[in-house]
Amino acid sequence: MRQCCPLASAASNSVCSMAYRSSLVDVHAGEYNWAEQAPHGTVPVLETTEGFAIGDSAAIVDYILEKTPDGPLTPKDTKSRCLAKDAWNFCNDYYAFFLSPSHDVIMNHAEPHWRQGRNTDPRASPEHEKHADFLSELKTLHAQRMGRLEKKLVAAGTAFCAGDECTYADLFIYTCVNTVLKCKGFTAFRESCGEEGPFAGCPTVLALAAKVGEREKVAAAAGIFDQAPV
Repeated sequence: MRQCCPLASAASNSVCSMAYRSSLVDVHAGEYNWAEQAPHGTVPVLETTEGFAIGDSAAIVDYILEKTPDGPLTPKDTKSRCLAKDAWNFCNDYYAFFLSPSHDVIMNHAEPHWRQGRNTDPRASPEHEKHADFLSELKTLHAQRMGRLEKKLVAAGTAFCAGDECTYADLFIYTCVNTVLKCKGFTAFRESCGEEGPFAGCPTVLALAAKVGEREKVAAAAGIFDQAPV
């Protein structure tokens, strides 16, 4: 598994119950030219023992679940599989529309396609005349998305997002929450949310993340959030 994010590496270590080797990639240098060698010109990339590579996160998750039907975080029935996939897609959207643009702001990059060929909103630059509006929009989006997740979890009334057993989707919720709560790059965002913090009104989301964080492998990797800027 080739990755550029230590948080993704930690998540892989926690979710995957099959043997694999993880390699952190320097997207700006190094021997692995992700722009040319990766299937979609992006990372992560899973290079399988069957001789093919997978360059989409959703497809990587599907491959791991297919290979580990009895894995500790693999949903075991139709309902839990669908609910877990639904929650994972929520996390993927949250990453795309909040964490990813916030990453651009934190790293002070607003030039087009700077990160793995993806579009960048020019308002991410602190010099842009609408930068403050952009930050406000991101804050509103975060509150809306987490509010909807809170409502969904409360309505479900189960210990985890797909039922009473923890699945890979809960791990991704945990990662989203702790990225915002602990990564240094989000300090300004946390401060902008006041004393109540960025997850005000979302006690069920926080409780779920805390339960996931108690798992042995997850707890062992928790320190990576304090080390990573984003």
